[in-house]
Amino acid sequence: MTFPATQEVYNMSHIFFEFDLEPGVKSVADLNYVLRDSDKRTAFVMSAEVAKFVKDALIINDTIISFKNCFFAFEKGAEFVEFDGKGKSRRFSEPVPPWFVKPGVFARSDWLDNHVLADLHAPDFIIAFNEKFPDLQERRKHADYLFDLQLDKIKIQPAETARTVGNTSGKSTKPKVTDLGSFQLFQQFFDRLKSAVIADEFPTLNVLTASDKVSQVPGSYRQAIRTAMKAVTNELPVNNKRLEAGNPALFCAPVRDKIIEIEEIGLEPYYQELSKAIAQAEGSYIADFSFHYPKQ
Repeated sequence: MTFPATQEVYNMSHIFFEFDLEPGVKSVADLNYVLRDSDKRTAFVMSAEVAKFVKDALIINDTIISFKNCFFAFEKGAEFVEFDGKGKSRRFSEPVPPWFVKPGVFARSDWLDNHVLADLHAPDFIIAFNEKFPDLQERRKHADYLFDLQLDKIKIQPAETARTVGNTSGKSTKPKVTDLGSFQLFQQFFDRLKSAVIADEFPTLNVLTASDKVSQVPGSYRQAIRTAMKAVTNELPVNNKRLEAGNPALFCAPVRDKIIEIEEIGLEPYYQELSKAIAQAEGSYIADFSFHYPKQ
């Protein structure tokens, strides 16, 4: 976001907003991590947990050194707290300070950067956005902020028939079945999957692509990894929602059995048959794809 030009008035380090957007600062531990670097200029959405922590801290003391030069906007801008260079706070509700921006404006700027969505091309953005918000209501809400859809002002007309209207454009953004293209790439995927489940670690896309920044991995390769994962385990790579739910051992146990079965078949003949099945399923969606090695 653009910080105010009046730096003699606002010498800020970090700004935190309490919006109903997916927070970048979800926990007090996240907050402390951001506060460690006072030289940076950042802006994040904070969770209700973090907002409560800050408010509770202010009840005890109105001067908090660790919050020096930090600004907080609570309840979408109903209340503001500014901390000066010595950590002394000032609480107010009016006037609205120049550093405050509305949720929609913030969603289209720093929020995209904070969630590694800003630099994605449109097809990759759609896939990443849908994966990030599997819940339809959350997806609608965030899309409303990002694209100013004003969905709350739209009156939905009752359907004339019971028929469900589909995608009238005839196009779908759901990822389709894709082959890794070589046995060597499949072996790399298999080895990463095996290492993760043996260690009772969730096989996320980060793990399976060996990349810290999945958004920078080519979309075709990500789709091929998803396809291979679906074929081997009948599951898609673990997303953030499943990751937060925890208990990786429960997820990994049946996958280890599948790995043993494939190793008994032989990795190369297994991949050859999988590659044939993928070619036959060309154009279908990964979510609908399944593979069983043919009995010899």
